[in-house]
Amino acid sequence: MSDAALAAHLALALEPYRHYRRWWIACSGGVDSMVLLHALTGLVKASPTQWPPLSVIHVNHQIHPHAAQWAQQVARSCALHGIPCEVKVVSIVDAGEGLEAAARRARYEAFKSVVAEQELLLLAHHRDDQIETFFLRLLRGSGVAGLAGMPVQRVLGRGYLLRPLLQLTRADIMAYAHAFALSWVDDDSNADIRFDRNFLRQQVLPMLAQRWPDYRDTVARAVAYLDESNQLLQRLADRDLAMLVQSDGGCSLNALLPLPRPQQKWLLRAWLQQFGIVPGSAQLDQILRITTAAVDAQPCVVCSGIEIRRFQQALYAVPALPPLLPPLLRDFELSWTPGQILELPLGYGALRAESAFGSGLRADRHYRVCNRRGGERCHPLAREHSQTLKKLLQEAHIPLWWRDRVPLICCGDEIAAVGDFWVCRGFAAAPGAAGWVQTWVRPAPLGE
Repeated sequence: MSDAALAAHLALALEPYRHYRRWWIACSGGVDSMVLLHALTGLVKASPTQWPPLSVIHVNHQIHPHAAQWAQQVARSCALHGIPCEVKVVSIVDAGEGLEAAARRARYEAFKSVVAEQELLLLAHHRDDQIETFFLRLLRGSGVAGLAGMPVQRVLGRGYLLRPLLQLTRADIMAYAHAFALSWVDDDSNADIRFDRNFLRQQVLPMLAQRWPDYRDTVARAVAYLDESNQLLQRLADRDLAMLVQSDGGCSLNALLPLPRPQQKWLLRAWLQQFGIVPGSAQLDQILRITTAAVDAQPCVVCSGIEIRRFQQALYAVPALPPLLPPLLRDFELSWTPGQILELPLGYGALRAESAFGSGLRADRHYRVCNRRGGERCHPLAREHSQTLKKLLQEAHIPLWWRDRVPLICCGDEIAAVGDFWVCRGFAAAPGAAGWVQTWVRPAPLGE
């Protein structure tokens, strides 16, 4: 492919995305991303009013000894083209998935931190990358969704991600780079065959090419078929999820369990993907096992920092909650002015409130916040009589994992409100009077 043909391909691929507010280019400094940067710069400069403004994000993983120099080189290239460049320095934490996967996770978190609504992140992956990904996932036992490869486009945080070069080959990229005498970073770790992708690229695929010279075309065709199948299955899953997902976000077991087991696993995977979780087959089996656990057992499976829990006849995906301390060690009591955010100790989250008239808590009282200690009673507005807090939480179907963490808003010796579940009699703002509508911000995931 000529350099002009590559530029024309890029313009055609990006035509549907010209209405976005900004295009971000993920630039590592390697030849692929430098070609994308150069080609996009030429495209926008040729018709600046027809295309969105460009920005570059470079992620410094702090792994390679020359990582800081690479960041500087990318920044210099951006300055030469007059493009803003944001460098994100990340720390790699290997949670058991391996260095490559940990680096990828950190990189995409950095991407999500800069890409806003109606903004597009452009990645320089090409067809050879797609083929390598196919073989890596095949060797890891992936299913249809994994073997369908990297999608051309998908949601990324608040914005979107696009791979406009995915139909081009590594040879096309190199031809363009040489035609314009581009300079780029050569990462010597790409020669280290201890990494799976490098071993595949340097040792395995050349052998395949000797036996099957056209294997790239064949695999690319298979990936396209798998992608079509995956899209069809996803549409079917979306249809079925509408019947499974409850109004509170839970996955109904009454609707799930009568289905054949393969369909159960597929729908569970589709449900969890809404929370950014991509569970493996073993994790799906674990989750299905908790569907038959005792009602009061509080079974839990952790996936990517999210806990999958069962409550009554539904599954819920909740943040990985800090463990509860023994009762005597978790007692707290804090003064609270509702106009201010109150950070709660021990992983209980936070309380905030918005002023309102005729609703919420009375604004003419002083409040304090404490935790449950057992035996409390209160009188919600909708009740004729007071009741034990334990009974009220049960009747309101509050999941077990929130019951011991719910903050109690007190006034004097009485409970004025329970989290953001209800306000009690004697403490509700009168019609037209100033009040505070409270919100309990649930505990965030561990590590955030």
